[in-house]
Order: sequence, then structure tokens, then C-alpha cells
Amino acid sequence: MNDPGEDLVLIGGYFLIFGTLTSAVGVSSKKIVSEDFGRDLFAKGNAIEAFGNSLQAIGREKLYKKEQDQTELLIMVGAWSQAAGNITNTIATNIEREGLEVEGHKLNTVGSIIQAIGAQIETTGALEEGTFLTNIEAYGNELIGLGALIDGVGNVALLNDKAILGDQLLLVGSWVQVFGAILIVYALTNKKRQKEEEENHSEHRYGYYPNKKIEWYI
Repeated sequence: MNDPGEDLVLIGGYFLIFGTLTSAVGVSSKKIVSEDFGRDLFAKGNAIEAFGNSLQAIGREKLYKKEQDQTELLIMVGAWSQAAGNITNTIATNIEREGLEVEGHKLNTVGSIIQAIGAQIETTGALEEGTFLTNIEAYGNELIGLGALIDGVGNVALLNDKAILGDQLLLVGSWVQVFGAILIVYALTNKKRQKEEEENHSEHRYGYYPNKKIEWYI
């Protein structure tokens, strides 16, 4: 049986992969295509990530209301924090595109820190569950938090006129977040599959066959 909360969390995870990948390609293409093209992709990627974070937060809220598990509440807070951080990064990058690079770098640093804090909150929540798959999910969030911190340091470097170092750090940070998102989706997908298998095993064990026709003999 599908759970709307779990479905939203998983769908949000796929948006995280798409968003982080879009941002990473944007950072990678700044020197290959153009600065403005790269920043445009980076901003759009962060907006997609924020949408994914929001879906996951709503999903976690539904799971909390259903199960009354404080872990879900903690992860929900982390997801909303990450969404706020990614929205801040989107706004900051658009400010940079308007020519206000110093202001944009400063705001991008703030957004990255907010995202890193949110990722750490989610990591703490996932680790409290203590299963193998939730540990993988936690490692994924740790990578996203680490990538966001590297992004933040990269923006500080850009503020100090260390353009080459700053761009290199932004590149590394963006791809670290891609790998983190992949780990999260891997964990969520397998958790869902594992739960479905357990439910099917339980149904057959107790003789519940929803599709079996009952024949009457007189």
C-alpha cells in the first residue's frame, strides 16, 4: 500500500538529484560556455533543489502526523531549512547576474550556511533511526552539507578576489552535493521496496490474498 508521505519524500529526492546535477553542470560550464549561462543553470538548479526539499518536508510532516515519530519532525525542520538555503542561493545568483557580484557572493555564502545547517539537522534525524538504509541517507545529507559548506568557502574566496580558488571550490562543492543526493535516493528507494516486501510477506503469512477469488461449492 502506497503511503502519500513516503511518496512525497521519494519524489522530492529525485528533484534533489535533478537540481544538484543542474547546478553542478552550471558551475562546470561557466568557463566552457559563458559566465551568465552557468549562473543561470546554477540558479535554476538551486530552485529545483528547494522544490525537492519542500516536497520532502511536506512528506515528513504527513509521516509525523501518521506515526507521531519525533524523528520525522526533526528531518522535516532540516528539509525546510535546506529549502530556505537553496532559495537564498537562487536569489543571490540572480543578484550576481544583475552585476552586483559582491552582494551576490555574500548572500550565496549565507544561503550555503543555511543549507548546511539544514542538512546536518536531517543527518541527525536519520541517524536516530539507526538502520543501515537510514545511515546511508544520513551520509547523503552529510555530503550535501559538506558540499554546501565548500560552496560557502568558495564564495568567501571570491569575495577576497581569489577567483581561481573560489571557482574550484564551487565546482567541488556542487558535485559533492550530487553524490549526496544520489545516496539519499538510493536509501529512500530501498527503504520503500523493503517495506513493501515486508507488507507482502505479512499478508501471505496470515492468509490475506486480496486478489484471490473465492469459489463456493454447493
